[in-house]
Amino acid sequence: MTGNVVENASGDTFEAEPGDPREDVTGRPMRSKSSINWKIKCILGGTMLSRNYYLFLLVHTLFLIFTRIPAIFINTLLMNQTGDVNSTLFYNGAIFAACALTMSFSAQIMHKTGCRVTATVGIIGYNILYLCYILFQPYVGTYYMLFGLFNGMADGFYYISYGQMILDYTDVTNRDSGMGIISTLSAGVNLTVPFLAGSILSAIGGVKGYVAIFILAFAVAFLAMAAVFRLPGAPEKEKKNVRYGAFLRLMGENRQIFYGLLGETLKGIREGTFMFILNIILYQLIKSEFLIGCNSLLTGLVSIVSFWFMSHTFRPDNRRGFMLLAVIGLTGITIVCYWFLNPAMVILFAVVNAFLAGMVEISCYTTFFDVSQSVKSIEDFSPELLAFHEIFVVAGRCIGLGAFAFINTVSGATLKAQIFSLLLLTLVQFGTVFMCRTAVREAVRTAG
Repeated sequence: MTGNVVENASGDTFEAEPGDPREDVTGRPMRSKSSINWKIKCILGGTMLSRNYYLFLLVHTLFLIFTRIPAIFINTLLMNQTGDVNSTLFYNGAIFAACALTMSFSAQIMHKTGCRVTATVGIIGYNILYLCYILFQPYVGTYYMLFGLFNGMADGFYYISYGQMILDYTDVTNRDSGMGIISTLSAGVNLTVPFLAGSILSAIGGVKGYVAIFILAFAVAFLAMAAVFRLPGAPEKEKKNVRYGAFLRLMGENRQIFYGLLGETLKGIREGTFMFILNIILYQLIKSEFLIGCNSLLTGLVSIVSFWFMSHTFRPDNRRGFMLLAVIGLTGITIVCYWFLNPAMVILFAVVNAFLAGMVEISCYTTFFDVSQSVKSIEDFSPELLAFHEIFVVAGRCIGLGAFAFINTVSGATLKAQIFSLLLLTLVQFGTVFMCRTAVREAVRTAG
């Protein structure tokens, strides 16, 4: 090798001779592999990802910060005001359902305007939501379903844009590392933000503490909205209406899409409940928001290690093997927690879940996108694909929440019954692995 390996702003690398006058696509000089940016990409495992991907990563990280600040404590706030675990289940169920319904509508808007507009609408929705939390905080326990529905509507606009940007800025060769980096930073946010918010809540105390948390989230939301406009605009193309009928016919002709959606549904059965339930179980054992924040700090640290490992290791040919091992491990720790239920065991459960759950959830998500993009005409149906994806995922999440709520109610809300419910939801994940493998086999068959 006689020249230097350089990288352009799109993330492409090649060998350049000394004095090579070429510039990147933005007109700036090439960056060499000795640059700080390149070294950071090596650490993250994202050397194959473009500059636009990292702009998107900035937006999503800000989004995660302002949504995580209050989210972890909304469930404990509901527990304080209602004294009923089921209120948190219904609140989260309202979020999931409203997100799916809104996404079927926001798909039409994204067809007409592009993902920057729908992302901005979602972030504005969160700003309004947090303003309502500040103004009407004493009534959250009474009208939590309305808060959940509005939260889900904001999700429906933002996350359809998120899915489109994943499709735009990653491909089969780098999607595992791209999702691993997103998840690593998400874990970093989970590591620091809830601990900070818990400290604020403990220091200020009472209603004022919750109001301070929502004000901080409100401010960061504006930064995220400003960052959206740094993203590149969508290429000019014919503006179309949503075509759900045509998409259904496409899915019938290409079964890998349907199998991928079924895998996402089965994944959602566990995923939706585990987003919050371990903190709720721990809170029932030890009623301390500060300890909830500490538990989130610990699980965030473990998640960072897990997702860093995934971004460097996972590939399309090995991810489903890791999925199976992860499901076996999650089943084992759930059984152990059932027989030895105490605060320390719940924290251990949360730690193991933080390390292994992402291997199932992220691998299923990337597999779904990979098999979908194996269909040549899918690019014209991206909004429809993302809307259907959310509907299938939400169906799974609602099934999981419903099963948990039913068992919790008939058992008298005992902690043992709650852990048993989590075991059932985890066993379903063997079906997730099976559907992902079926989707890949079908994609290979149709390609041949």
